[in-house]
Amino acid sequence: MAAPDEPDPASFRAQARAWLATHAGPYRPSASPDLPSVVFADAGDPTWVDRGRAWQAELRAGGWAGLGWPEAYGGRDLPLALRAVWAEELSVAGMPPPINLLGETVVGPTVLDHGTEVQKRRFLAPILEADELWCQLFTEPGAGSDLAAVTTTARRDGDGWVLDGHKTWTSGAHYADFAILLARTDWDAPKHRGCTFFLVDMRQPGISVAPVRQMTGGSAFSDVVLAGARTPDGLRLGDEGAGWAVATTALRHERLHLGLGLARAGGSVERLLAEIRPRGLADDPVVRQLAARLVTEARCARHLGWRMLSLADAGAGPGPEAALAKLAAGRVSRRWDELADAVRGAGAMVRDEYTPAQLWAPATRIAGGTDEILKNVIAERVLGLPAEPRTDASMPFRDVTRSDRPT
Repeated sequence: MAAPDEPDPASFRAQARAWLATHAGPYRPSASPDLPSVVFADAGDPTWVDRGRAWQAELRAGGWAGLGWPEAYGGRDLPLALRAVWAEELSVAGMPPPINLLGETVVGPTVLDHGTEVQKRRFLAPILEADELWCQLFTEPGAGSDLAAVTTTARRDGDGWVLDGHKTWTSGAHYADFAILLARTDWDAPKHRGCTFFLVDMRQPGISVAPVRQMTGGSAFSDVVLAGARTPDGLRLGDEGAGWAVATTALRHERLHLGLGLARAGGSVERLLAEIRPRGLADDPVVRQLAARLVTEARCARHLGWRMLSLADAGAGPGPEAALAKLAAGRVSRRWDELADAVRGAGAMVRDEYTPAQLWAPATRIAGGTDEILKNVIAERVLGLPAEPRTDASMPFRDVTRSDRPT
């Protein structure tokens, strides 16, 4: 039941739909064909960031940014159910999420959970205003699915830290102002207990960013090399050596966003289904079968997303359902890709408005955890199968066999 001052879902949906109908037009990708529907800007399009900031400013002015944040820090303190309604309406309207999506959904909530009051007052407002954009320096060439195996080093130097290492697949790094960083501060501790979490200024000497060319033709990801970069101890988030707990919080918020993202999937599915009749394919048995599979799996994924959100609202937090939901989301993306090809026929060989999303589809099997890793999670935590041997969990990290340290 909604709180007395909280809108009910139906009226909230009506408000969201009415606001988008009035304000979204100038920012809609179909109105501006060069405005991508993805949140991370292409390194080859410097004007994208300005357009993205303008869209987020419009959202902020209308009260549609920071929906789940506490009111004391500029949010509306709305439950996940209403935030999912907003995600659905945003998708149905064909609108991109805010440019500072990572800042709003991961960085801000993590700072709220672990930050000092000084850190909250310094960083939270610029996130919602999109005055400062954020990226996430987690994945490394040798530490992706096993994130605790990071080898980027943070070394104490006076009242700050010196940072050296290599991060990769960093979305939005080429325009980010700040980053959250997981780095190793103790090589003699086991891998989960030797890491510390930092906030880092990306606009400093010692940080180099090299965009990675994707098969989409764009570069939304980057390699990031830290060579003598610095961050003050005042930008350490949480205790020294307790970085894994903070990173787990960040990943939990990322998984919650996955649940909201599953709510967004409905809009793209409906838009594709709407193409079938105008193209005279409603009686085509292949198209009908593909459409039925897509609708079935999209609805299952949507319900998994809602289950995640319900558990989180009840205080349980996302558990193994997150792995199931991620697998389901990837399957929906691939089913969407198959139907998009069938609907367009030979026209699918020519680049059109569907092509960027189709070229992104394979990434859904990797981003946020590979399908193989997620299946391991489901096997161990849902089905209760024996866990994989993990001989490195308790040994000093400097003794662990790694790709950068052959046996």
